[in-house]
Amino acid sequence: MTEPQETIGLAVERALRAAARAGNRMLAGGIAGVALSEPGERSRLRTALERMGARIVDAEDPGVEFAFVDRAEPARATAQPDPHTAPASVTAPVGALPAVRVGLDGSLDSPRGASAAARIAWAAQGMPATAELAGALREATGAGAPRIAVSLVLEPKTAAFTLALAEAGCEVALFSAVSETDPEVAAALAATGRVAVFAPTAPLAEGSAVGVGVDAAHAAAVLDWGPELLIDDGSHLIRLAHSERPGALTALRAAAEETTSGVRPLREMAATGELRIPVIAVNDARTKTGFDNLIGTGQSCVFALADLWDAADPAYEGLAGTRWAVLGYGPVGQGVARFAAALGARITVVEPDPVRALAALHDGFDAQPAAVALPAADVVMSATGVWHTLDAAGFALLRPGTVVAVAGGIDDELALDSLAAAGWRAEPRSARVAEWLAPGADSGPLVLAEGGGVNYSAGEGNPIEVMDLSFATQLAALLRLLETPLAPGVHALSAEEEARVARAALRARGGAPGDTAPATRAGGAAQPWTVHRYRA
Repeated sequence: MTEPQETIGLAVERALRAAARAGNRMLAGGIAGVALSEPGERSRLRTALERMGARIVDAEDPGVEFAFVDRAEPARATAQPDPHTAPASVTAPVGALPAVRVGLDGSLDSPRGASAAARIAWAAQGMPATAELAGALREATGAGAPRIAVSLVLEPKTAAFTLALAEAGCEVALFSAVSETDPEVAAALAATGRVAVFAPTAPLAEGSAVGVGVDAAHAAAVLDWGPELLIDDGSHLIRLAHSERPGALTALRAAAEETTSGVRPLREMAATGELRIPVIAVNDARTKTGFDNLIGTGQSCVFALADLWDAADPAYEGLAGTRWAVLGYGPVGQGVARFAAALGARITVVEPDPVRALAALHDGFDAQPAAVALPAADVVMSATGVWHTLDAAGFALLRPGTVVAVAGGIDDELALDSLAAAGWRAEPRSARVAEWLAPGADSGPLVLAEGGGVNYSAGEGNPIEVMDLSFATQLAALLRLLETPLAPGVHALSAEEEARVARAALRARGGAPGDTAPATRAGGAAQPWTVHRYRA
């Protein structure tokens, strides 16, 4: 890979991570102002922002969303609701979120409140496309009140989404696993009385017998609640209904699936004739995969990894110059490589599909087999959504101290179960960081977030702007399911439905599509097919 033209310093990296973390915001497509007095730091920060896709304007521009300065002023008072004063109010008017100011000295001025209710209100305010599509859903439901169950990672954005569904006239229930739930957010959402919450509202130990039992009980209970429509993540509830609780299919008439790893088993079920309901593959929509997977997951996973590593290692010097092995070069892997490289990391992609591996080369990265990439890596990020992507043999190739994490992820994407069975043990080193030691070894690789998706296990998940797109796409799917009878099987959103979501997001972000004449020909050509170059 070509070396970065400028090394991104640790202060710059920390400022970028703080800017994103302060409001759970997306730098790509965001509007940034840079007012640093030191020319070198100013140049390095601008370089990193440009690599990530931020729009850089004058630091005093009134539209600035991220202001990078030498020192930020003390935190401003926030008008966001607090659960002690407004326990049942976690909604806010939708509009532009105020700017966050980040000092290169580590200071921060963020207007977002710290309470769960304030974070939910902040997320709702930052999701205008979701609000627009929710308004269309309200019109479509009319006097009816469809029962909708949502199975997603529960953090502020998901809570805001479920409240938007409730505001649209739906009866709403939410399921989230222990390992994917912010219990403070779950409690704040439950306190509104507008959503039936099947998730822990107090901390529970992940992976414990109690936690596993709670998850199983909650999953069964949300299906017993009798949803007519389901928004699923990983198709776990769809598969549970088909395999162990078929009675749920009496009420459940359709679903929408959020993830790549969830669509795969649904296609298998459809191919074997075992899928009994129509499911829209929301994951496959361009307004989901091209933004949520590529940009949102890329940024949030790279930043969450760096946050954990920085906190765990007093000698941390930043990602610049570190060697990464990115396993998988689908949209998630591409996003991880993009954001890690923007911070100066050197990327080697491990991708069995030769076309994707070739694409990695043309994106400026190396592409090698695991046997070459893993022993040289300082960081390994699995980005496949495939079971045992990094297996025991792969772990044996890693040097002690190699940081290992999962982007997106499914259960056991890292073969930690195989390591435990082979006598390896996990020694905690800091919050969400454990060193895995082979029998007889005194050092080993550092596994983050217990092998779960690092962005949602150790952070707030994907940025607000990208989840606004994903949730708006889910709403487009719900509108289709409410308005159009579909046969059992896996269905795609139409280009028109994708465009509706994209137009709403473009308006909110200050953009607009170009003017084009509507295509009237079957193939979309501008001229009749008889018009060609070599006419006699």
